[in-house]
Amino acid sequence: MGAREGDAPKVARNFRMAYAATVMLHDADGESIHTIRYGRMPKGDVRGLCRGLARDVTAMRAQRPDLKVAYLTDGASEFETLYDQHLKTPLGPDVVSLVDFWHAAEYLGAAARVLEVKRKAKPGQFRRWRHALKHDEGAAARIVEQLEQSGLEKVMLDGVRPVEAAIRYFRTRLARMDYAGARREGLPIGSGNVEATCKSLVTVRMKRPGARWKHTTGDAVLQLRALQLSDRWTPAVQAAARTGAKRPRRGLES
Repeated sequence: MGAREGDAPKVARNFRMAYAATVMLHDADGESIHTIRYGRMPKGDVRGLCRGLARDVTAMRAQRPDLKVAYLTDGASEFETLYDQHLKTPLGPDVVSLVDFWHAAEYLGAAARVLEVKRKAKPGQFRRWRHALKHDEGAAARIVEQLEQSGLEKVMLDGVRPVEAAIRYFRTRLARMDYAGARREGLPIGSGNVEATCKSLVTVRMKRPGARWKHTTGDAVLQLRALQLSDRWTPAVQAAARTGAKRPRRGLES
């Protein structure tokens, strides 16, 4: 059957996830001083992104072997796989791997609300958990125990089970939640710079009204924009010019 005359054409809206990553440099006080940004389209060369990131970090550590490195993600299993396959070996064994503190805190906030509603915790439970998670050794494991002992895993709130979700999220990521130790080492515990890069690199450029992109051309634009936002445009253009320059041909000798 064809569409009836006058019917508006149907539009399919399909969401795809672009990739963004950063290498952020911090001073001795933990203040950020420079950010290198990387981006790929949903079907872009993510392995190439990882290789480029690894090359940059390796080059920095060649000049500063004492440079401390932390690997931060939102906890998605895909990023752990990418790390294991493409970053773990080149970055070395002394990298501190962490789950973004604020993603973990979101799960605690929802779970704390359930405990307070069910009178299993006094008001302010989220604030107490968040402080402990940031400052106390082993806090993540103790919080999981409290959640399990609450017996509220099956309680629904706003269509989800917040306590069960928090237990599951924390249980599988406990080894990457040593925020107190990371803070003592002067390492960041939040991936806010990556979230900001998602907006400045992808959203602002690729989601303009009326914008349409193919994966190949979009990927090229993302990589060029990443160079510009990382203050690497001029060196990249100079390197490209040197690589593309034709060598002069020798004339025939008589």
